[in-house]
Amino acid sequence: MDDKRIMLKYIDQKLFNFLQQSKDIMPLRLIKLIAYYYPDARIRKLYFEKIGVYMGEGTFANLGMKITIGELKEKYMIIIGKNVSIAPNVTFITESTPNNSIKLQEIPYVKDKLIKNEKIIINNDVWLGANVTILPGIKIGECSIIGAGSVVVCDVEAYSVYGGVPAKKIRSLEGDESHV
Repeated sequence: MDDKRIMLKYIDQKLFNFLQQSKDIMPLRLIKLIAYYYPDARIRKLYFEKIGVYMGEGTFANLGMKITIGELKEKYMIIIGKNVSIAPNVTFITESTPNNSIKLQEIPYVKDKLIKNEKIIINNDVWLGANVTILPGIKIGECSIIGAGSVVVCDVEAYSVYGGVPAKKIRSLEGDESHV
């Protein structure tokens, strides 16, 4: 039994090394698959960087983090600060478009207000609950909490708790002794 465990650890380490060294030559489809679903968060972080997501030191993204990024206007369209906790199945959407509907794209309101391709910025020490969706152009202030299942449609103040669909401010964390 110990021989099997040793062999499995060896295979696991070889796979880790291979993925770590192959990120620059991987096809885009495999990069996305590995970024979304590979069980090791260190590898997912490397692969997310290849598709326009920067994650600061100490940031942890659970399995199922999804991104929708259109044309990369900059190297990173999603910037996530240090020590951010990202629960399972959080979705970041930097590009919003009706895709194949040419008619919808021609309607002035849709064209001017709803079609977007904007960067998302998450500051340090943020906690994103499970199944949160963050829309284009959003900035989330440091030490904020976004409740599970929320849809973030406007900027989030620092030291605040937001929740709901659409996410609204529930309370301020200012004045709590924990950050003084």
